Amino acid sequence: MALADIPAELILSARRGDRARTEQLLRLVAPDVYRIAYSMLRDHEDTDEVVQESLIRMFRYIGNLKDPERFASWVMRITVNQVQTWRMRKNRRRLYEMDEGLEPEQGAIVLSGTQGGNPREEAIRREIRREIEQAMAGLPDRQQMAVMLFEIEGCSIKEIAEAMACSEGAVKFNIHEARKKLQRKLGHLVHGLRQRAARRRAAGDS
Repeated sequence: MALADIPAELILSARRGDRARTEQLLRLVAPDVYRIAYSMLRDHEDTDEVVQESLIRMFRYIGNLKDPERFASWVMRITVNQVQTWRMRKNRRRLYEMDEGLEPEQGAIVLSGTQGGNPREEAIRREIRREIEQAMAGLPDRQQMAVMLFEIEGCSIKEIAEAMACSEGAVKFNIHEARKKLQRKLGHLVHGLRQRAARRRAAGDS
């Protein structure tokens, strides 16, 4: 169930302190919280930690939510804030490890292909996915958040502005800048995909 589709009655019951309804509400939002956090962190263990912390905060502070219609942006704001907190905490830990003469732990993105497919096609898909993830990871945090919430999560400009605690104009600017940078980084990828599609069409016509 999408965040925007969660019944207002359920949100109101949770806000009034109904524990069973609050737990039901958190079970419904957990997949969305996980998806948002993972799209920003690209690490399953880190995402699990962020989701747990986000749900705990939602459980504690649902009573402070004044407008149920803003529930979706409230959930996104808590999740985004927890991602930022987790990143700062992890960066501090890495700096400490470096000061102690230890190698900082390096996170890795595991790319899995579809079983039983054409090995060459699977390799190409993995490479495309890797390049897209690298391009997204290279964006400044606020641009990454804005374009991810808009393009991937389907959030409105207003919802993103509330989640990021900024103006709608700032959201539009961040999305615009992110798109320009992604286009520059991934333009060769789009060109290559178009060439492959043209070759397939030509082979099919022959």
